[in-house]
Amino acid sequence: MRKPMIIFVRSSALDRDIRLPKEIVALNQAGYRTKLLYWDRDCCINETKKLKGCEDIPLRLKAPWGIKILPFLPIWWSFVFICLLITSYDVIHAVNFDCIIPSLIAGRLKRKYVVYEILDIYEEQIPLPRAIKSILLKVDKLFMRLADAVIIADEAQIEGIGGIPNPKVVPIYDSPPNISIGEYIREESTCQPNKPFTLFYAGALYKARRLNLEKVLEAIRDLNGVKLVIAGYGDLVDEIRKWMSQMPDKVEFIGKISYQEVIQRGNSDADLFFILRDSAIPINRFTCGSNLFNAMICGKPILANKGSSTAAKVHENNCGLVVDANNVEEIKKAIIKLRDNPELCKELGANGRRAYEHKYSWEIMEHRLVSLYQKLTMKLERDKKGRIISRMDK
Repeated sequence: MRKPMIIFVRSSALDRDIRLPKEIVALNQAGYRTKLLYWDRDCCINETKKLKGCEDIPLRLKAPWGIKILPFLPIWWSFVFICLLITSYDVIHAVNFDCIIPSLIAGRLKRKYVVYEILDIYEEQIPLPRAIKSILLKVDKLFMRLADAVIIADEAQIEGIGGIPNPKVVPIYDSPPNISIGEYIREESTCQPNKPFTLFYAGALYKARRLNLEKVLEAIRDLNGVKLVIAGYGDLVDEIRKWMSQMPDKVEFIGKISYQEVIQRGNSDADLFFILRDSAIPINRFTCGSNLFNAMICGKPILANKGSSTAAKVHENNCGLVVDANNVEEIKKAIIKLRDNPELCKELGANGRRAYEHKYSWEIMEHRLVSLYQKLTMKLERDKKGRIISRMDK
């Protein structure tokens, strides 16, 4: 039996995405056929950046990021709706609120299944009055109800959304891919002598996310033998470069690097990962993100901000320390505690590694994803047989 065709819909290109390529590869390996309908906002995607075995349907339209995207959304929605009407597929896999609206309408018109993947609470990312956000969330919940299944990036999102009105909710964490494990993990002490105690952060560097990097810098300013290494891209880059020029012995910025290099550097150079994003922002509070799992797979401790999903998982698995990110002195004490206690670093890192293997590995996440599609495939076959019998009866 030939596996169904899945069309993924994403409002950005894969050069900014780590999660979606892993999902597409996992389903391709399980025998599913895939297409990707996406918005190349930077008009920079070439053949080398495409996924093998996945057909591309791009909208090449230059557009900004953040709130300035709003005037362009009707163009994107029209493009998605028309493409979905004229393209052949069995299941639509729509990522985030800015893709679900045209996807669900087209899916219902063509009697196709729709999977809604929620990475961010989209309504909370737009600076709009609370009353309008509340209305948008109600609309979003309607689409959650109408979807055939909902994928979330963190179980804490259920609380953040105020409940998901769908019986098929599957949490799939953004863990590192399995290839990283054998290739980069080495058995060695977490806190190595004869080098600075290195704090490592890799990811998107946007002011709107309130990452509290400046608090970390302030905490280590007067600490001996401590260094901050940052990798990524975003509107904070110029400020980080300024820190590096002012304190070259304390700050190193290495720019945008591949996911494989994140794991490699995290394993060989980092002593401590950290995620101190402001938990007042819903996406920071209810989604832990990949940095936690990067620390876990590398067997390194992590510093997390209290009141966040990341902090809850750090507590649950005893794989790091939790601090108040607004309290520089508290951050400083935690760093000193770990810098001066290599055995504690090793113990916390080992706990994280164990949690990764038993709870959060990409192997486990792949199984959840493929299992969801296997159930949809069985339902799809039953529906097809039902329609054939119905036509024969007529």
